[in-house]
Amino acid sequence: MTEEEQKQKYQNFLETEFSVFDLETSGLYPDKDEILEIAALKFRGKEIVGRFEELVRPTKSVPPEAEKIHGLNEIFLLANGRKIEEVMKEFFNFIGDSIIVGHNIKEFDWLFILDYCRKRSLPVPENKMIDTLELSRKVLSLPSYSLGNVAKHFGHEHVNAHRAMPDVEFNAKVFIELMELVLNGK
Repeated sequence: MTEEEQKQKYQNFLETEFSVFDLETSGLYPDKDEILEIAALKFRGKEIVGRFEELVRPTKSVPPEAEKIHGLNEIFLLANGRKIEEVMKEFFNFIGDSIIVGHNIKEFDWLFILDYCRKRSLPVPENKMIDTLELSRKVLSLPSYSLGNVAKHFGHEHVNAHRAMPDVEFNAKVFIELMELVLNGK
């Protein structure tokens, strides 16, 4: 790739909208578990241009093992959460047609979004998607590709893991670092 082509690719990146998102859920299975928290940051290139963060009111009890992971309990969510329909409508409006980014989203987070749409006969968003787990496997050589391990590779420490917005902020740093590697041909 010529230097001019590389510059054009980087310029395209800086002009593209990306929405880095993460969910916290009541379990691992979209068909029986619920979304409890959703967060996203919208970027134009490396610049944050929007923020979305909402708690969801559960319709079933939150299992203790899920609460141990993210600290979200049923009482807190019932008091502070909103109906899933309201939250998802706003989330879909927020992401628009931006490229969706997340760590392991194709095998976890997006499956909850798909299940939500399927159960309500809603159209499935057709956003392009970048999974930072897949991307890190392509461009890095690490013993583990967990978000924490990939971030550590770039010198970032993951604090407040397993809450949606801290995970999004952390994943955004990793995404930008990975894109820098890809766009610089490394």
